[in-house]
Amino acid sequence: MNKSNTNIFLLFLMALQLSCATAPDKEDLYYVRIPIEYRKASSIKLSEFVESVDLIPLETTEDNLIGEVGRIVFIDNNYYIKSTNGRQNAKIFVFDTDGRYQFKIDHRGVGPGEYVEMTDFQIVQDSLLMTVSNGDYKSNLYDLKGAFIKELNYKYNITEFQPLLDGTIFLYHFSLREMNMNVLCKLNSDFIVDYSFFKLSKSEVARTCQINANAFSVCDEKVYFNYPFCDTIYQIAGQKYSPAYYIDFGNKKHPEGLITEKDGILEIEAKVKRLESVMSLYTYDITPRFVYLGFDDFERNVYMSLYSLQTGKVLTGHTIIDDLYFLGNRMVLTHNSIAVNMDKEEILWHVEPDVLLEGYEKSRKSMGESDWNVFCKKHPKLVSVCSMLKADDNPVLLRVKLKSF
Repeated sequence: MNKSNTNIFLLFLMALQLSCATAPDKEDLYYVRIPIEYRKASSIKLSEFVESVDLIPLETTEDNLIGEVGRIVFIDNNYYIKSTNGRQNAKIFVFDTDGRYQFKIDHRGVGPGEYVEMTDFQIVQDSLLMTVSNGDYKSNLYDLKGAFIKELNYKYNITEFQPLLDGTIFLYHFSLREMNMNVLCKLNSDFIVDYSFFKLSKSEVARTCQINANAFSVCDEKVYFNYPFCDTIYQIAGQKYSPAYYIDFGNKKHPEGLITEKDGILEIEAKVKRLESVMSLYTYDITPRFVYLGFDDFERNVYMSLYSLQTGKVLTGHTIIDDLYFLGNRMVLTHNSIAVNMDKEEILWHVEPDVLLEGYEKSRKSMGESDWNVFCKKHPKLVSVCSMLKADDNPVLLRVKLKSF
């Protein structure tokens, strides 16, 4: 592409990206547009996107009561699950593949190997568990059992981080003045900062007051990044970045200049509500076949979208309707109930007991004895799990295998 055409295309792209004012820092500006149309009454049937579901009931004890589910990492046949209460008092609970409770990792405190409040964790270099904490600027390394190994000090607040296969790490932080308004840092395999990049404008900095479920995604060794109130998902290559996916909310997207550098989260919410526009892309993930999106509107209603990279089709809904198992059972999506984790091309979906129990009890009552016996033979694990489930138990983890559509 010659210089003249590049400039014309860049201006066109910037006009599209009304909520992302930072110009791409890469010559190749190809991206995929994902059109999103949504209504509060919209719904998605399980049969539209689900190939199969594996249920993993997470064992409940007095020592492992799960609150709000954050990051889930599956490694060495164990699920590492971050749990908080109102986004505070974060702990990591570890379960095996059958949901049996193994141990917890909880190092809150002010001493060596402790942290004030864990904001994120990841498994790095295959055998180390790394945590980041705001307030005390601590990043700690532990083994996979939770034994303390080493403290890392970066002197700025880290929101999220993403390890790569080569042992390096991307950090997303909001100590922007210390880093010349660059929102990302790259650590080498020795956990030393190599460089910072992805500079934001002052108005874009205001948007980082919102905390989304995840900023990064990795697919086929490609790294993707998105920040709050931005309708573009970027692909990162070294210190370069370019638009990879543009989430087109049509007339529900933020007008250019809506958010200013003086706005806090309350001011932003008031502006969005007045315009009845999309609030923010809350969560996303990218796989070889799909782009998974979760977002909320001006009333904080939560929606899920799946975009097929094979066909270009989009499924969007505020409610999930079961037409495969407990027929007619419904789950209205909220910030706590929408899935925010994937393992390869399977959604790791934490579902509260009351959702399953409602479907189980209604189906049991509505089916005749003969039909119920057929159902039990067809779905023995589902019936077994639900028959022993209690309303105050831990969530059931669903591994949802996606089908092409």
